[in-house]
Amino acid sequence: MRDFEGAKELFKDIIDTRHYFDSISAEVGKNKILEAIKEKNAPLIFVIADPGEGKSYILRLTNEQIKKEHLTIFIDHPFFDKRDLLKMLYNAKGKFFDPSVNFNTLKEEIVKEYKNTNHTIFLDEAQLLNEEQFELIRILSDTKVFQFVLSMHKEEGSAILEKKHFKSRTKVIVYLQSLKVDEIKRYIDSTLLLNGYGDISQMFKNSHIKLIAKYTNGNFRMIKKYLYSLFGLLAYAKKTGLTKYQKVNKCLLDMSALDIGLIDDK
Repeated sequence: MRDFEGAKELFKDIIDTRHYFDSISAEVGKNKILEAIKEKNAPLIFVIADPGEGKSYILRLTNEQIKKEHLTIFIDHPFFDKRDLLKMLYNAKGKFFDPSVNFNTLKEEIVKEYKNTNHTIFLDEAQLLNEEQFELIRILSDTKVFQFVLSMHKEEGSAILEKKHFKSRTKVIVYLQSLKVDEIKRYIDSTLLLNGYGDISQMFKNSHIKLIAKYTNGNFRMIKKYLYSLFGLLAYAKKTGLTKYQKVNKCLLDMSALDIGLIDDK
């Protein structure tokens, strides 16, 4: 008996670095980031992509891969003032942070502390930073001591890269892209097969994959939401005995797109 409820759980919209899908874009991007970190050839590494195309995932995956042998600081909500960032740097090294000391003195001390330490600062959703925060990152990166990996949405990120803070700086830019049709098929097949749902994997025809690609534009997060909805509908049909809807077909694919707002029903 096909376990649609179990299959549905595989596509929850959560970030879990244990479930990495090696799309071409993700592999190229991840390796480019790791190489830049290893070679120390740029104090600024930017990860640029549309929402839902894996920026946060790649940052977390890279952080997980290097943090055992490399000091990392991961900031997922970039709402801090310049002293907050220095405090994070002090805390990461186990150093006492004295808020009564003036900013420049604190900065000079932490630069000396990190000078011979392999480290990387990951900053997710960096498009939310304000001018003062960008200037602080610019100042720290100009010391050639600190290395930042910043993820940003494509539209805002393109404008930010043109700012005086970064335009002339040495940097590495990684662009993540959406999944192609064959990658969507491989993602669905591999996820289901590796978890014992081969019977469900066989339900998907090439025409189904192409329609999923059309509705989601290959956006990874949207694909997961779409499949979560699709398997929910299949599970409901099985539970209620609706035989016609216990297999993948265009009607169900359209209903899933409607369910998550990819089709306007007005």
